[in-house]
Amino acid sequence: MRVPNTGNRMNMKRFIAVLLLVGILGGSGCVSSKQRVVKIAFIGPLSGPNQAVGIGARNSFELKVNQVLSSGEYPYRVEVVYLDDQSDVETGIRVAKQACQDDQIVAAATHWNSPVGLATVDIFHECGLMQVLWGTVHRDIIYGNEYKSKVRVIPTSLQFNEMAAEWAVGKFNRLNWVIVYDDTELGITLAEEFQNAIEWRGGKVLGKYRITVGQKDFGFVIKQIAALQPEGIYFGGLVTEGALLRKQVVEYGLIKPMFLGPAGIQSNTFYQIAGKTSEGAFCAGTFDPTQTALGRKFIEDYQAQYEVPYEQNGPYAYDSAAIILEALQAVGPDRAAIVKYIRSHEFNGIIGTIKWDAFGQNTSGGLWMYINQDGMWL
Repeated sequence: MRVPNTGNRMNMKRFIAVLLLVGILGGSGCVSSKQRVVKIAFIGPLSGPNQAVGIGARNSFELKVNQVLSSGEYPYRVEVVYLDDQSDVETGIRVAKQACQDDQIVAAATHWNSPVGLATVDIFHECGLMQVLWGTVHRDIIYGNEYKSKVRVIPTSLQFNEMAAEWAVGKFNRLNWVIVYDDTELGITLAEEFQNAIEWRGGKVLGKYRITVGQKDFGFVIKQIAALQPEGIYFGGLVTEGALLRKQVVEYGLIKPMFLGPAGIQSNTFYQIAGKTSEGAFCAGTFDPTQTALGRKFIEDYQAQYEVPYEQNGPYAYDSAAIILEALQAVGPDRAAIVKYIRSHEFNGIIGTIKWDAFGQNTSGGLWMYINQDGMWL
C-alpha cells in the first residue's frame, strides 16, 4: 500500500497507528475470548433401550450450560457436542475417539453404561481429555487405574449394594436371597458385591442365576427360584431385563419375596415395561433432589423446559456441566489445565459438596432407597 506523501511526519505516525489498529481488530489470529468457540461434549445413550436415562441426563446437562451462559458474561462461546453411545461398547469406543480427535473439545461428561465406561477410560487418558463420569458405577473405572483424566460424581456400585444389603437385612429382616444377574462385567460385579454385603450381615444366598442382555423369557430361571422359596430376589443389571424379570416373577405368583435392584433399574422405563407388576419393587438408587433446596430448584427449572423426566442421573449430569464450565472459565480451553483444575478442587452442586478421593471418586452425593408406587420411584 502506498503512503500519502504529505510531508508531515506526525500524519505519517498517525497513519501507521491506524494500520496497526486495523490489523489488530481484523487479523484472523487475534480473537477475543468471548468470540472464541470452545466445545465440550456430552456422551450417553441417546437412542436404544436405555435412551430415557440418557435423554434425561442430556437435558439436565443442557439446562446447566444454558443457565451459565444466559448472563452473557461467560468468557467463551461454548458449543456442546452431544454424542450417542447407545449403551453399546463398540459405539462408545467410536464416539470417545471422535471426542478425543476434535481438538476444540476440552472436556466431556461421559457414559451411563459401565461396560462402555470400562472400555473408554484408556482412550480418554491417552488423549488427555478430562471425563466427568455422570452415570457409570463400576468401581474399576475409577479404581482400576491411576489416571488423572477422570472423576466421577455418582457413587460406586459397591456403595449402592452396601445400602441395599443394609436395608434388606437391617430394616426388612430378609435373610435368604436369590441373585439374578446379567452376563456383563457390571452384572457380575453387582452380584458379587451384593452377595458379599448380604453374607457379611448374616444373610444367605440360596442361588445365583446368570441371564443374557436382551433375554426376554425368564420362565426357566423363575421356576428354579420358586423352588428355593427365597425371602428376596436381587437383580444385578439394567432396567430392561430387570423390569421384564419383575413382571414375570409376579405373573408366576412370586409375590412375597422382596424384589430389589441397583440404580440401573431406576428409570421410568421400569414401569413402562413391568406395568402394574412394578408396584412394590425396591431400588437402591441415586440422590433424591427433592431433599435439598438446590435440588428442588433444579426440578422446578427442569420441568419448566422439558416434558420428559430427568431420570435417575439428571442431578449428576447437571453438576457435571457445572464442574466443566467452572474449570474452563478458571484456566481456559486447555485440556491439561482443566484436568489439573478439576482434580484439585472441590465443587458445590445440587448433590452437595463434591470432593474427590485420590482416584477421582466423589466421596459424597447421597444414596436413596426407592420403592415403585403408582408407576414412579418414590
